Amino acid sequence: MTSGSDLHWHARSFMARRRWSATRQRLADWLLSLRQLPAPPDELLLLGGSAGWMMSPEFLAGFKQVVLVDIDPWAARLFRLNHGGTLKRHGIVLEFVRGDAHALLGGVLSEYPQACVLFDNFLGLDSIYTRSLDFTARRLRGLRRRMRGRLWGSVHDRLSGPGTTDWAGAACWSQHWRSPSAQPLPQQDLFASVQAQGQWLDHHTEPVLPPGLQTHLIPWPIIPGRWHWLQAGWVDDRGAR
Repeated sequence: MTSGSDLHWHARSFMARRRWSATRQRLADWLLSLRQLPAPPDELLLLGGSAGWMMSPEFLAGFKQVVLVDIDPWAARLFRLNHGGTLKRHGIVLEFVRGDAHALLGGVLSEYPQACVLFDNFLGLDSIYTRSLDFTARRLRGLRRRMRGRLWGSVHDRLSGPGTTDWAGAACWSQHWRSPSAQPLPQQDLFASVQAQGQWLDHHTEPVLPPGLQTHLIPWPIIPGRWHWLQAGWVDDRGAR
């Protein structure tokens, strides 16, 4: 779940598999909720999916083709290493398009007009890279317009900061947090559940999902002592013009 080309990230992700297991399960539960929607597509545009360290094999198994779009040159070979068994067992075709997902979005949307689109946890980095909150807000709102007529979803960082290192006992794992998009988050509850400390970062991703959509809030102990709160939601905009 990164758009970078940092082998250190992949090494850290490999080592963190156990620490991330509860987050990965929460993400799997959300991803699989796509199957509750009518007639889900059998093609997936996976934008920013990297090596699929947090991806659900059961979710992938529902598609005939996965198009992975990522700037990381290692993404495709590591994705195959992590999920090759699932791809082979279910006869899933994996295509890899290397490059910036924002720049390539128009082309892949046109090439795969029926595919489900998943923005896989890279939109939370946008304001960090652009260093412009106005530009990021315009671009993220623009994504919603570009997704009209599609079945699409996003999981992205909302908040991140220091908290307890006792991730196994953190109160957040006993909660299934949900919140309507574009409304204030229950920050005090989220912070208390991970024993938040110090200064936290707002990733400015509130424009990603349409207002009022019921979303999942998922805790992620990215490294010992530091947490991210992810927001995830599916949007069925098929039929919209």
